[in-house]
Amino acid sequence: MIARPWTDDLPKCRNTCVASYFSRLGGSSNSNNDDYLCFYCQTEDNSCLYGVFEPHNGLEAARFIMQRMAAEILFPSPSANNTDEEIRDRLRNAFVSVEKAYIENYDGMIAERTSLQYQLPQTMGEQQMSQYDHIVSRLKEIDQHLSGGATVVIALVHNGKLFVANVGETRALLCRTDDNAVLRVVQLTVDHSLNNEDELLRLSQLGLDVNKLRNAQYLGNQTGTRCLGNYLVKGLHKAFPAISAAAAEPVVAAPEIHGPIALDDSCRFLVLVSAGVYKRIQEARGSSEQTNKQLAQIIVENFRKQTNFKHVSQSVLEEIEEEFVSYCVKNNLTPKANTHMSLLIRNFNFLPPVDDNPIQKNPSVRFNPIVQSKSTTLLNELDSEQYSSGNEIETNDSIVDTNRSDRSVESSSDIYPARQFEKERKIKGYVDFSCYYENVAKARKNGTLPGFIK
Repeated sequence: MIARPWTDDLPKCRNTCVASYFSRLGGSSNSNNDDYLCFYCQTEDNSCLYGVFEPHNGLEAARFIMQRMAAEILFPSPSANNTDEEIRDRLRNAFVSVEKAYIENYDGMIAERTSLQYQLPQTMGEQQMSQYDHIVSRLKEIDQHLSGGATVVIALVHNGKLFVANVGETRALLCRTDDNAVLRVVQLTVDHSLNNEDELLRLSQLGLDVNKLRNAQYLGNQTGTRCLGNYLVKGLHKAFPAISAAAAEPVVAAPEIHGPIALDDSCRFLVLVSAGVYKRIQEARGSSEQTNKQLAQIIVENFRKQTNFKHVSQSVLEEIEEEFVSYCVKNNLTPKANTHMSLLIRNFNFLPPVDDNPIQKNPSVRFNPIVQSKSTTLLNELDSEQYSSGNEIETNDSIVDTNRSDRSVESSSDIYPARQFEKERKIKGYVDFSCYYENVAKARKNGTLPGFIK
């Protein structure tokens, strides 16, 4: 029996609900300690730390990474006197320390692998292979251990601000309202995958053929371009033909840090989610651009249906799983088994303060909001806050998902207090037409105005 992780004993944030398990494709989906790869704790000074870890090639390395990450960030716990930059450095250094500890944890195995390889002849005939079977078998076993790792998303709430760090495709989504009571879903993290042009540029600078990588959608033995652990595709990347030409390790452990993000009354809830969850939505619904919006809508609907806040994450995952299984059956597909699913929801003021009692429906809180989603490149738009990951993020006023619910804010329920309709209120124009009208006036004065313009 596997020992309970010490992170289970950390003081829990009561405004958080989680579900974490391996998908059994329609079978039992109850969480258990063996599958639990997330934490949500609160420190004595009311800082809160959240983490979701998606394993690669087994649970052993992912468990080690999860427990070490909590220790690196919490001991000593963040101080109220820490500056924003100190908090960012703490998160960044935690990833560096966890990666170093992972390598040290496997030092003996790495040395044994090197020794065994020296015992194998460079070329082996069929007659020789049998006498080296035990060495080849042990090398495969070591490689299995060395390829274990995890993608990670960490969120820290400190001094009324939110900080987020990630490697890989685990996501952090902040759901907040704009001035028109529309729920905006902002992806705070960057997906480190072969669909990320910045990551492809980095790999290109290492001397790799990114077109081949883009087509293969694999970097050695994984799809992501960043992770913690998986020494096999890092220090031993020369063993993979597609990435052997890299001048340095192509898969890195460096996180991207975002924040500080001021947590005000517009912030409704935070979502940390593993890639296995939102990719199921993508496949079943056939749209990658609207996935964040669709996930937020499922969560909002389950807030409405559930009577106990602590069960919301579980019910959301079950709904996503049921839809995915139905899609696979309908299309005669056999999906990959044992996909890890983790969903953490941190309530800010979406619902009244959460305790051990069932959800109490607040008359001033309405459900089913209009939901919009923004891309990760728009992080620094929100209230002119500065989001930084070491690089400047280009500001863009476009919205990725502009589809709206066919119910209006006024006629349907949403999660926010009713706003009084202002009949005379004007909406600020998106385009300045003053130059056009000036040219029309000049043309009319000069007698050159085209006849179709009145």
